[in-house]
Amino acid sequence: HQTYPNGGKVAQIEGAAGSPNARLRIQGFKEELKKYSNLELVASQPGNWDRLTALNATSNILRQAPDLVGIYANNDGMALGVVEAVSGGSSLDKVAVVGTDGIREAKKSVGAGEMRATVAEFPFAEGQLGVQMALRLLGCQAIPQWILSPQAVITKDNVKDYPDPKTN
Repeated sequence: HQTYPNGGKVAQIEGAAGSPNARLRIQGFKEELKKYSNLELVASQPGNWDRLTALNATSNILRQAPDLVGIYANNDGMALGVVEAVSGGSSLDKVAVVGTDGIREAKKSVGAGEMRATVAEFPFAEGQLGVQMALRLLGCQAIPQWILSPQAVITKDNVKDYPDPKTN
C-alpha cells in the first residue's frame, strides 16, 4: 500500500493446492488485502511451488491485466519465475514482486532491484522452537495451538543485514 498509495490491481501465485503452507499463505494474503480497499485482487492462480509454472501463470495474468501493480508468490522459487515473466511482459518498476522464504537467490534478486521484497523465515529459530515444544510435550506440559516464529521483510534497503549463513 505504501508503494502504491493510489492502489491498483494485484495478483497472487499460489503454492500446491491442498498444501498447508499454500492454504495459509493464500488465506493470509487475501485477509491482509481486505484492509486496503484501493487494492483489488484480480487473479490468484496456482504455481504449484514451481518456477516455470509460476512464470507461465504470470504471463497469462499480465495478458488479462496489463495494468497490474503487484504480484505476491507463495514462495521465492515461484517469485523468481514471476520476475522473469514481468521482465518479459511489463516492467519491474511498475509491478512489485514479493515472495516468501528469504532464499539466497531471492535475496540476490531483491538486492539487484528485481524482486521488491521477500518475507524471510529463520529455520534455526524454527528448529529451536520445535525442540522446545517437543521437550514440553515430553514433560507432559501444554503447548499453544500456534507458535509464532521470527520473520522479517527483506527489501533492497535492508538486504545487506540478512547475509546467508556460512557453509563449510
